[in-house]
Amino acid sequence: MVVKFVRDETVEVTEASSEDASTLNELPTPPRQLLDRHGARVLDPATAVVAAGQPVPRTTVYRPGTFLLPNRYLRDQETLAAINRVLGRIGIYAEPAGRGGDSEAYARVRQLDDLPVRALLHVREDSDPVVVDCWKALQLLRSAASGEKPEIDPEIVRQVSVEHLLFTSPVFGGVPWETSGLGGTPWETSGFGAGSSYGRTHGANRIPVTLAADPPYRSKKPAHRRPVVAVLDTGIGPHRWFGLADRSGPPPAGTGLTVAPGIQAAILQGEQDSGTTLPTQLLTDYWDAPTTGQPLIGDVDTDTGHGLFIAGIIRQACPEADTLAIRVVHSDGVAYEGDVLLALHLLADRVRNAQANNRPQDMVDVVSISMGYYVEDPADVAFTGQFGAAIADLLGLGVLVVAAAGNDATTRRFYPAAFADQPLGGGCGPQVISVGALNPDVGASKALFSNEGPWVRCWATGAGVVSTYPTDVRGSAAADHELPGRNSFDPDDYSAGFAVWDGTSFAAPLAAAEIAKALFQSGDLATVDRDTVVKRAWTALGSL
Repeated sequence: MVVKFVRDETVEVTEASSEDASTLNELPTPPRQLLDRHGARVLDPATAVVAAGQPVPRTTVYRPGTFLLPNRYLRDQETLAAINRVLGRIGIYAEPAGRGGDSEAYARVRQLDDLPVRALLHVREDSDPVVVDCWKALQLLRSAASGEKPEIDPEIVRQVSVEHLLFTSPVFGGVPWETSGLGGTPWETSGFGAGSSYGRTHGANRIPVTLAADPPYRSKKPAHRRPVVAVLDTGIGPHRWFGLADRSGPPPAGTGLTVAPGIQAAILQGEQDSGTTLPTQLLTDYWDAPTTGQPLIGDVDTDTGHGLFIAGIIRQACPEADTLAIRVVHSDGVAYEGDVLLALHLLADRVRNAQANNRPQDMVDVVSISMGYYVEDPADVAFTGQFGAAIADLLGLGVLVVAAAGNDATTRRFYPAAFADQPLGGGCGPQVISVGALNPDVGASKALFSNEGPWVRCWATGAGVVSTYPTDVRGSAAADHELPGRNSFDPDDYSAGFAVWDGTSFAAPLAAAEIAKALFQSGDLATVDRDTVVKRAWTALGSL
């Protein structure tokens, strides 16, 4: 596998790599069923309301029943009253989501002033029937914050944002080469025939494979602390490489895979709080389940196994590293922005405490993010400020952040990867490392599906990747032919424990693993004060 880091001095902004104005509103259309499942809608530039002086938005996917605002503002009754005076004009009001009662999981969350939390929108009792839409509410707040005598503090409104849906693999309805009109999968175009069970099935570009290989060797007692790569994804499943025979307990110590029950509990509590009024699918723990979103049909969900596949890539590329798996993505490839931001803030809080209290066992060195969204107004980073601030916090602590560039063969900026060329604060570690996908050919050509642009700062193998897959996943698809003593290929029986898959989702953790390897080879990782960690991050990246 190949990883190529792009140095600043070699970045060439060409007509092909700069953002193409003709594609700025292109967005794969999520199925209506998926939108309804998560209480979301697509922002349509042709019909969206816009406040005076604001640009026409670009397409994005968001949850209309909620918006995000820093914790300190929603705790302040005067600020909340000012917001609701404005929203009352369209017959709605906002209130903080639940607060989680007195649960231990939320005890720390309540203390994080800058954490973006959900405000739920409701219809006022004295109002006529209205359509609840946070985009319209946001435009009204922006209008009220403008002019010589604003009704509400512009700084507060600047930090209000919609809650986006993030996607790991936003290629709805098929793999990139199917949706681009180039025909079927390589198996189908090579003579097996359309619909052959030896092709990739049901629009999910993965197939089960066998791999006669033991897990890559890990030293039992390394000379110093192992680097930790936090993977925000779909969670984990059973696999022998990680000592997981079933789903009865967490990964055993020393297997290279760990989980964060406290962070998972906080994510679940936040979803339960918002789920009282907003369609919300719950992430109950760190297990990647359910494996199918349509139990009556039995198709394996599009992103089932995504997180364990990534953990396997890290195990292959840097066996000495530990993967910290945090589940923020549903098995259909959707993540709620509020959940992802909560995970990022709690990770930063964990690292900050580890540095302040000299607890190297709690450190996180690299964060790998294989998901993203297309922002409605990339001309103004303020409107992606929630994500930018969360990542800037990690960068300031010396944590390296790696993000996938997206799978839509577009130059449109895909966040958080597109922060790579937008500095998020000075005096800290390296900026976001955005990763596009390469093919596994000799020349390591760019993959057909990969996004690109001057904001893509690394390229890594992301097509034809083989890695670990949960061994207990079975789907309803059967072999096309069953004869006495033999069958054709069963396309969704993953009992062998491995799969082949494509996407920038898998290029990003490969790059993260290369960075982790450089950190491990740099020497003693036990010293975790901020200055040392920042210096170590720069040194490791500079060696690649």
